Amino acid sequence: MTIKETIKLFGPGQSTVSLQEKIISAVGGLIAIGLIMFISQYYLDSKGGPWVVASMGASAVLLFAVPKGPLSQPWSFVAGHLFSAFIGISVAKLVSDPVLASALAVSLAIFVMYVTRSLHPPGGATALTAVVGGVSITDLGYMYMLTPIALNLLVMLIWALIINNLVPSRCYPNGIKDVFKPKSHSLIKEPNDISRPNLIHRSDLHEALTEMDFFVDVSEGELNKIFNLSLMHTHKKKMGEILCRDIMTTNVISVQYDTDVEKVWKLLIDNRVHAFPVIDKVGYVLGVISMDDFLNQISVDSNSSIMNQLTDFVLKTNTEYTDKPEFAGHLMTKPAITIKEDQHILELFDIFYTQNIHHLPVLNSKNKLSGIITPKNLLMAFQNSEE
Repeated sequence: MTIKETIKLFGPGQSTVSLQEKIISAVGGLIAIGLIMFISQYYLDSKGGPWVVASMGASAVLLFAVPKGPLSQPWSFVAGHLFSAFIGISVAKLVSDPVLASALAVSLAIFVMYVTRSLHPPGGATALTAVVGGVSITDLGYMYMLTPIALNLLVMLIWALIINNLVPSRCYPNGIKDVFKPKSHSLIKEPNDISRPNLIHRSDLHEALTEMDFFVDVSEGELNKIFNLSLMHTHKKKMGEILCRDIMTTNVISVQYDTDVEKVWKLLIDNRVHAFPVIDKVGYVLGVISMDDFLNQISVDSNSSIMNQLTDFVLKTNTEYTDKPEFAGHLMTKPAITIKEDQHILELFDIFYTQNIHHLPVLNSKNKLSGIITPKNLLMAFQNSEE
């Protein structure tokens, strides 16, 4: 084996994390452990305190440096520590030999965390601490689970939720941004995940991981994202730099916030389009108003026909008061899903698919409307690139 091969085998892997992410992780750990030290000093003596803080220090690495990993998720973090603490205390009470008790506590903690799907490596240290952490810990008995363990867990979890969700590139728990993202108002239902136009699906990843039969500290969702991003970069190299500005329609029909609903409807019909961007007076996109926004005003259970309901809605109310939307700004879907001029067109596929939209406003460097892209623009771009 050559020196180069030896370094590659045993040396550190190439870092793909930015300096900003490293600083955020360090700051997260700094504040978390500072809070834990402050709390633990009220319940433990100078001998027991460092043991507890040591296990929480290991958790800090996971929560703030690897917040998207399966081992870092709230269930693994909280349940892993609490199950391990219970096992450690129980073993300490039942087994007098510290060597045997230490080995049993850690091994049983690993097994229980695996079975309960709460695998969290620092939990092993929590179980061990209950056995060898000193008199101040053993005297607490099962109260050790509450103070300081549960209290420390609560403090660290709250801090992890705050700092990991303040930065756009992070989320905690993994996938929380998908839960709280704005829902589409479209009448068309999104297809199941299995029908997504990827070359690999989560079910395939699940089967592959099951076949490997060992724990991988990357979620199936993150593996799927890594694969598809790699696929996108491969296609980019083949296609070249085709940007949104190269394929967008620049002659954009748009409406303003105070455009009458009746006028918007007429523009949709006359121009035979599905949606318009709604902009303010200087060109910033406020939202999108589409045919779906009009159709969503129709009640299927109403005694009135669909056409009569639509006509009544579209026509402007002549009375002083009304309870229906009268302007584009009242009816539009917001916030608008947009894309920048300098983004590659391959990024459009996932947006069109996951957001179930037909018209995607394009913004310039000043974040003002400069064009619009539809699936038709995208299809024509691919046809031209293959010629």
